[in-house]
Amino acid sequence: MNQQHDDDEGAGRPTTLRITVARSGGVGGMRPSWSVTASEEPEVDSWLALVESCPWPNHDGSVGPGEADRFVYTIRVVIDPEQHPVEERDATVPEGSLAGPWAELVDRVKDASPRRPR
Repeated sequence: MNQQHDDDEGAGRPTTLRITVARSGGVGGMRPSWSVTASEEPEVDSWLALVESCPWPNHDGSVGPGEADRFVYTIRVVIDPEQHPVEERDATVPEGSLAGPWAELVDRVKDASPRRPR
């Protein structure tokens, strides 16, 4: 009986969450990227809470004066729930605006991303 209740609570929750962060700009013009995929419930919930804390609709991605040669981060989140359409979120965040939840999200994705050989 409890199993049915647990299943009902999870209806519509994401089964897979993919986050990609790409950095562009700077002097070298390199464009490294990092990505992470979560598919286990506690991990998905943790990532989703961080994603939800970011100010998605209020961020215009504009670069302020003196930031032309600084890094710009492109953040893409794909939330793939089992019974609903896929939700995608994109943001472009200049380095000067990378604070609070944006900085935490970028740092956490970088830390969790598998290391690539150089």
